[in-house]
This record gives sequence, structure tokens and C-alpha cells, in this order.
Amino acid sequence: MKKVAVVMCVILAVALVAGCGGKKSIWRPEGSPGYIDMAGKKFLVMPVDMRYVEGDKDKMGAALFGGFVAEFGEDGIPLQPVQPALEAAGLGDLSWKLARGMYCATFILNKGEWGACEGVDYSVIPNMLKMLVEKIGEILEKPDLKFDYIVVLHIDSLGAGTIPETTKLRVIGGMYDTQKDEIAVCMYWDQTTAKDALLAEMATIGPKAIGLLAGKNPNPPAEAKPAEESPAEEAPAEEKPAEEAAE
Repeated sequence: MKKVAVVMCVILAVALVAGCGGKKSIWRPEGSPGYIDMAGKKFLVMPVDMRYVEGDKDKMGAALFGGFVAEFGEDGIPLQPVQPALEAAGLGDLSWKLARGMYCATFILNKGEWGACEGVDYSVIPNMLKMLVEKIGEILEKPDLKFDYIVVLHIDSLGAGTIPETTKLRVIGGMYDTQKDEIAVCMYWDQTTAKDALLAEMATIGPKAIGLLAGKNPNPPAEAKPAEESPAEEAPAEEKPAEEAAE
């Protein structure tokens, strides 16, 4: 029994260091195909907003955002570097409001429409998004900037975990379709992580979130097969001159 107890303790410790997650919830609007076709799309990646989480928020925010934006490659337009300019434009709080507003609209109100919940009125978000779309080209000095989605990732602390020296986190993420002016997808999950592993855990959350948000096309287009090389034609045999008839 002691051996079993030791093994269980080791498994629990590893799980907490890696971040022990609960059920992951996904919301998509009615009629959604169940995935986001990301090929050829551009994504405006909102700054991350760390709230109520213990530790160095700058370092953790950098690790979280770095892992998140890297998933988009050249198709991602990072806004973390221009957070001061967003604040000057009155949009410094938009990332937090957008993430929490999506969570409210989808998982609490269950309608995908902006409204008030948990004591906060999120009906201001459409006007803030409109202002962002109008100003971001100027802020980034790219007047012809075009993008298809606005994406956001946010982490809240839910307080201490039930195990000593752990903290419970809620991860919220979503994509907003700028062409349809609607929430394209929203997800969240809760997890318990050891306090001394929080910084390392931040770098792993972004890829997990994108995997959930993007979903998977059940009928992906078939990959084009490389053309088969036709076998080289054999050179015709050299004709021998006809032998002269013997006299």
C-alpha cells in the first residue's frame, strides 16, 4: 500500500507541474461547421491580460503571449507591443473585456450576444471593436491593414487550489469574425497548477488554446499527389546496315 501511495503522489506532483486541467468547454454559433478554416486568413492577436495571478505578470504574460502568437506564424498580427498605444486610444481594457464578454455571451447567456453578467455590462464591446478596427491601421502604421479575425486569450486566478502551494486558473479564449461581426468560437477550461510551475505552464497554454479554437475539419481536402514520372522511353536500337548479298 505504501508503494501505491508513493506512486500516486508522484503522479499527482507531475500532473500539477504540468497543469492539471478539467473539462474543456467549446461554444460555436449555430450552423458552424465545427472548425475555423485558418488557411490564408489574417488574425489580429490581442494583448494578453493577466489578472489576479500570483507571480511576475510581465514574465508570465510574455510567455503566454509568445506561445499564443507563435501558433499563427506570419498570419498573426501581434498587438502586445502596442499596448501603450491602445491605452492612449481608450482601448487598453479591451482585451480583458473581449475575453470576459465572450465567456459571458456564450457560456452564461448562451446566446452569443453581448450583454451584462457578473456585474459587468459588456454591451460596450461592439463599439470598442469598431474603434479598434478603425484605429489599428494608424497605430501599426499600416493604413491598408486587413484581417479576418480578432483573437484573444485571457487567464484569471480562481484562488488557491485544494492542494497546498497550488493555484486554480481559468483559461478563456475566443475568435471574433470581423466579416460577420459575430463571435466565431469561444472556449474555456479550469486547471490547477503548482505555484512554482506557473511561468513554465504559461508557454504551453497558447498552443492548447489554438487547437481547441481552430477545431478540426472532419473532411480535410485531399493532398495533391505528386505527378508520377513516366518511365523514360528507350532509345530505338541502332539499325545495322543490311548485309550485302553474297556473290
